[in-house]
Amino acid sequence: MPSPSAEPKDPKVAKLERQLNLVSYLLSARAPVPFSDMRAQVVGYDDDASPDAIEKRFDRDKADLRAIGVVIEYKADDPTGQQGYVIDKQGYFLPELSLDPEDAMLVAVLQRALGVVDDPLGRNLKSALAKLTIDSQLPEPLRTSVAEQHLLDLGRTTKDVQRQHLGALCEAVAHRKRVTFRYRAVSSGQSEKRTVRPYGLGLAEGNWYLVGHDEDRAAVRNFRLDRIESKVTPLTRRGPAEFEVPADFDLSAHVGVEEFQIDEGGPPVVVTLETDEVATWLLERRLRGAGTLTRRPDGTGIYEVEVRSEEGLLRWMAEFGGRVRIVSPARLAEAYHDRLDAARRVYA
Repeated sequence: MPSPSAEPKDPKVAKLERQLNLVSYLLSARAPVPFSDMRAQVVGYDDDASPDAIEKRFDRDKADLRAIGVVIEYKADDPTGQQGYVIDKQGYFLPELSLDPEDAMLVAVLQRALGVVDDPLGRNLKSALAKLTIDSQLPEPLRTSVAEQHLLDLGRTTKDVQRQHLGALCEAVAHRKRVTFRYRAVSSGQSEKRTVRPYGLGLAEGNWYLVGHDEDRAAVRNFRLDRIESKVTPLTRRGPAEFEVPADFDLSAHVGVEEFQIDEGGPPVVVTLETDEVATWLLERRLRGAGTLTRRPDGTGIYEVEVRSEEGLLRWMAEFGGRVRIVSPARLAEAYHDRLDAARRVYA
């Protein structure tokens, strides 16, 4: 037998439909609605249950609707002189959103970028963006630029490039099989053949990384999957495992580190950098134990860190757009200024 607190079955309509009927009826009403009118007019409250059961049903529906943001209130002093229940339309309907042309352009470009995404979250986001742009139509010539794909060349996405290597590398990690591939190093920009004992895979800042023992360099190295420029090939496909992962190996110590911390095989260099207020604030929240950051009273900072990839440091600094300056060594400061000058000449 059902418990005394269980809701009696409604012989006419399901609970969700009944609640939708109630919301629709109250939104369409021009004045507060007495409970007696709802019982007579709303499908789901017009059955033969006792008045007490109907009222309890209404109380439960009010609680459910309130939990999702639909508030049904009782008005005793409405200007119409009628007492009853209402839904505040201003609180129920979302305000109209209108984007500036620049923001609308970015949303339109993002919609096209998401064209390569095929997962539930991506599809829902594309749908939401489409609705957002209904009231924010792009003016010409921005509309033409977006439609003709002048603003963004998607090409082959980083996600697609990384995905094609994940399957082979996951299998190699699981079965402890050595793999070989061509890899474009950050330091040299050259593509070289690597033979690796894959210890693990990790995701950081939207990028997949392979961490393993590089047999060509006799050391543990990080490999970002979108820099792998060939098919990942296992040296053997059958037979027993070809290596053991060291007992003290910690994947989290390698994945997600800053680019200048990735060991490229050269001697480490201690670098001192000066940071402005914004960069100091960002570094306080971003760094994972790398180096020492000292905040000055004015909000600027001094950051001392051991750098293992000078090329990685210069690329990392470019992300801050001039908010970070190399104090020492002088040769690295000169190298960074030379790179900035070369970039300015390209885009002059």
